[in-house]
Amino acid sequence: MKQAELKATERELIKLIQFFKKRATQLMDSGEISTEHTQLTTACENLETQLYNHAQNRSAILDKRERLNQLIEDNAQCPTCQKVDMLKRTGSTTTERGWKCNTYKCRRCNITFTWNRPNNPWDMVKFLEAYIAELEQGILVEENEELKAHTENAIVQLNDSLSRLRPVLDTSDEEMEALAVKEKEMDRLIHQFKNYLLIEKIKLDTYQEPE
Repeated sequence: MKQAELKATERELIKLIQFFKKRATQLMDSGEISTEHTQLTTACENLETQLYNHAQNRSAILDKRERLNQLIEDNAQCPTCQKVDMLKRTGSTTTERGWKCNTYKCRRCNITFTWNRPNNPWDMVKFLEAYIAELEQGILVEENEELKAHTENAIVQLNDSLSRLRPVLDTSDEEMEALAVKEKEMDRLIHQFKNYLLIEKIKLDTYQEPE
């Protein structure tokens, strides 16, 4: 799992929290400030922990998403020479059916082409659903019983693969949606708490012991 990475706003708030905790502790130890600030210091510590936990959770969700995105291996080959050794991936494109597919250049044939299969599991589900539908239509007119049985077996296996893949993708989608909601909540909390701490920081910086 990737190490949790803080966003700029999170790093800025944590830096402010750490400054405030250090300054408030110094003033409390010297008796120059009321111990009422202990409650605020505790709130700072709790928020700091919350920020790190959120960053760790976000990192885990995004890491899982990235691993799912890399689940599909193309096994592409040049449509002209049928070889793979001189292929170079040049990017990706969206097909007419809305699938994202990788593009390649064959340095042997000096041609570029788009591979005919999606490069991610979400579009691969749609691809397989369409492929299964074509196979099912083919069975209706297939007269060769052996080939028909082979196709029916292939459909069963494909449906089994889809039944195992869909829940994984659905879970990832739900996690991403929940993360987006949580990100908005944290952004709002960060903004509010940062403004509050800036005010408290000014109070600490301008605090003078009564004569």
